[in-house]
Formats: sequence, structure tokens, C-alpha cells
Amino acid sequence: MAKSSLEFRHLEAFRAIMRSGTVTGAGAMLGISQPAVSRLLSQTEALAGFPLFERVRGRLVPTATAQALHEETERIFTGLEEVQALAERLRNHSPRRVVLASLPSLTLSLLPGAVTAWRAAGRRETLSIHSRAAGGVLGLVASRQADLGIGISVPRIPGVRSTLLIRTRGWCVMPKGHHLASRKVVTAGDLDGEAYIALSREEGRQALVDEALRDSGARPVETVECRMTSGAVGMAAAGAGVTIADCFSCSLFLEAGLVLRPFEPAVTFDYRLIWPEEVRDTFGRAALAQAIRQHARHIQETVQARTGLQA
Repeated sequence: MAKSSLEFRHLEAFRAIMRSGTVTGAGAMLGISQPAVSRLLSQTEALAGFPLFERVRGRLVPTATAQALHEETERIFTGLEEVQALAERLRNHSPRRVVLASLPSLTLSLLPGAVTAWRAAGRRETLSIHSRAAGGVLGLVASRQADLGIGISVPRIPGVRSTLLIRTRGWCVMPKGHHLASRKVVTAGDLDGEAYIALSREEGRQALVDEALRDSGARPVETVECRMTSGAVGMAAAGAGVTIADCFSCSLFLEAGLVLRPFEPAVTFDYRLIWPEEVRDTFGRAALAQAIRQHARHIQETVQARTGLQA
């Protein structure tokens, strides 16, 4: 007899447990009993063929395989929610909804101004912004669940087109009063022994910094790894260490006593606009992309001006 397959109810229970961290919390989210959730979890693990959680002091800790499954499950539910929203818009004759996938730091720094400018041009469409890590942004665009995405270190994959949005340099970020703040330029060698806040390794940001450090022989003391670059900048502003960040994350903290110094050898971050290939543009993709590009340049020029450098 053929083995049964995972069904929607299994994925729904799995997703609720991942979000709440407990069977009890998942039951509350789904409106079913705790034993019912436990049964669904047991069935899900049996059908999947591998354990999804470890039991640690009364809590369910997801395994690495569960994390991978959850990422794909989120795409399924995101697609379902988009279908439901589309049906409602068609029923109500509402304007088209544009789905934009963005890195979290750009959602905070770049998109508010860009979206405001786009809307001021008389656009009627509704924007739905999904903040994801780089892999999540690419996944939403590749699966055609997002109309436009903003990513970093975007690989070439079939079905996805991209264009350079902006290339921005990395700045050495520190609080006022830091002993490196007196320097006009901070070199890789200057970071030897310094408390350092590492960037996202998942997105490849820290690899760019590591490459710059390698030839200098400097060994910073990594105190924190913060995947969200604006979080790393916030920690640097508070005195937790120094970090290397681009103009977008730095722009959020310019009024918080932040000190920026050019970092050498230069580290650059390439941001790209990405969209599904062979999908008809029904919302004015070029206009939205132009608004994003213009505001990206504005932020870059603002940050550079605060450091006394020309754009």
C-alpha cells in the first residue's frame, strides 16, 4: 500500500508550532485541542520520515531539517494568502496589489521614501511588502509570488531577471568617543583586537569583510553576529563594538551619535532589483523601480555628505 502524503492540515499544524514554539500555543492559534495538535505533529513526522523537533525543557526546538521545511511551507501559505486576497480584490473590483519583497534593512531605510514618491505620482495600486532575508526575497520572486524584489549578492537562476540597483561602499561604524573616530580612514589592520559586530554570513556580507581582513592579518574580536545590518549599526552606535555597514543601515542612525569612517581596503555591497522573467508588467514595474533607484541614490548622497565626502 502506498505511503500517505503530507496534507494541508499537517503543514498548518507544523507552521503553527514553528510560530508559537509549543503544542499548546499552536492549538490556540488553530482553535483545536492540544492532543489534536500532538497527533498531527506525530503524523507529520511519520510521513516526513524524519524528526522535526527536539524536546528541550518542555519546549519544542526545531531541527535544521524543520527550519528548511518551514521556509518552503511559508512560501505555500504566502501563495495561498495571495490567492485569497486576489479573489477578494476581483470581487470588490479593487486596484491591483503589487507584491514587493525586500531585505529588512531596506524595508526600514529605503522603501518609506521610495513608496511615498511612487504613490505621489498618482499610482492606485496597493503595495504588499514582504521583508525577508536574501534567500527569501529570491525565493518569492523565483516562485512568482512577488512582482519585484530587492536583494543582495543575487545569483543567476533561471526564471529571474535582475539589474543593478546601486553599489554602496562599506563604512566603519562606531560611537562618538571611540578611539578610531579620530582617524580619517580606518584600515583593516586597525581592527586587530577590536570588539567587532559581524554581519550576515547567510547573505555573504561578512565574507566580503573577511576578505578585506585576510591580507592585513588583523583579528577583530567578534562579540556579536547580527544578520540584520541595521541591528549591527544600532549596536555599534550603542558602544557594543565596531562594524562595517553600507549607507542604508547607517542612514537610520545618523542622529544617534554615529561616527562613520571610510574603510580600506574598500568593501562594496551590490544591491539588485529582481523580477520574474516572462511575466507581463501590469502595474508599472519600471516606475516603481525608478522611484526605488532615485531614493537609493538620495540616501547614498546624504550619508556621504555627512562624512564630508563627495558623492
